[in-house]
Amino acid sequence: MPHKEKRVMNKVAITKCGKYEYELIKKAVGLLADNSDFPDVKGKTVLVKPNILSDSKMEKNITTNPLVVKAVIELLKEKGAERVWCGDSPGLPGPKFKGEGCGIWSVVQETGAEWVDFFDGAKETVFWNGVKAPQCRFVSEADIVVSVSKMKTHQLMYATGAVKNMFGTIPGLNKSPMHLYARSPENFAKLILSIYGTHKPEWSVMDGIISMEGAGPANGTLRQTGLLLASSSALALDRAEAVIMGYDPKDIPILSEAEKEEKGSTDASYPLLSAEEVAIPDFRRVEVKKRGIVNSLLLPFLTRFFDKKMAERRKAPEFIKEKCRKCRKCVDICPAKALRLDTDHIAIDTSKCIRCYCCHEMCPFDAIEIEKPN
Repeated sequence: MPHKEKRVMNKVAITKCGKYEYELIKKAVGLLADNSDFPDVKGKTVLVKPNILSDSKMEKNITTNPLVVKAVIELLKEKGAERVWCGDSPGLPGPKFKGEGCGIWSVVQETGAEWVDFFDGAKETVFWNGVKAPQCRFVSEADIVVSVSKMKTHQLMYATGAVKNMFGTIPGLNKSPMHLYARSPENFAKLILSIYGTHKPEWSVMDGIISMEGAGPANGTLRQTGLLLASSSALALDRAEAVIMGYDPKDIPILSEAEKEEKGSTDASYPLLSAEEVAIPDFRRVEVKKRGIVNSLLLPFLTRFFDKKMAERRKAPEFIKEKCRKCRKCVDICPAKALRLDTDHIAIDTSKCIRCYCCHEMCPFDAIEIEKPN
């Protein structure tokens, strides 16, 4: 009888780091590298992909903290990387975007890395279910990709981490129309996994020093969690994040769909701290909406019908007139064209709204409410 090869368990390194102080972060990132199958980067070109949801000031903690990005870049250079690229492309800014407001652009200049424009030479790529979109060329031209994400909740996907960070390889406004072809969390997870699968990051780091709970990923509440995490497996890293937040990993669409594709792909071992021992029982999570058994069985055959029905069951965004500054960011990013700016408020056509919550992510004034978090 042939010997069955034993699956190698993904290592997820977790360490405590209480504040954004560079020497502490640099030491912690080095410890993570030593305990998480850090790739051989000597002589390689490495793309560092931080999470810049919007180019807001780093004090808002919507983006990966620039000091974490700096520590990762310096580590790569110390390990012999020949060239380090760094870039991202938020939902609204167009070509020539640089992460100046969040401080990452300054770090790139300081470290001698190169900022890359994700619009430059983006190539049309076919993803899950035939969905087409341009993808930045650097993700395929780099020898090594490093995802440097932020620990945050997410209104549609419940948690956002290292895997979903790769959605940012789709430049600018090309991202929002993709929601039209994958309206349920399950199908959007399949789409995200197909984007992630074009070049899986060889190493992933998660900034959990200050995380976001509640109405993430942009308008939640900041929480001092004092953690940094890393792994050669972005899926295993995201599973650890889910456990720390108090979710059942089976309820996170990206993780559950990944397990359907390859059983055990999110499993992890913990050479330092385990996710269970640093779990936060009172972390304010987004409520999980579970699909009924009939819908689950029929979803693969009647995708568009059930996507639409499930979207209608989710709560539509509510616009808080007193907070709205009429900046139009929500109107501009809405893939379904369900929003318009009236004289003194945002009007929504709920029959068109697909509940992707792109508007909520982009609102800089916390003027959009979805649901009260757990």
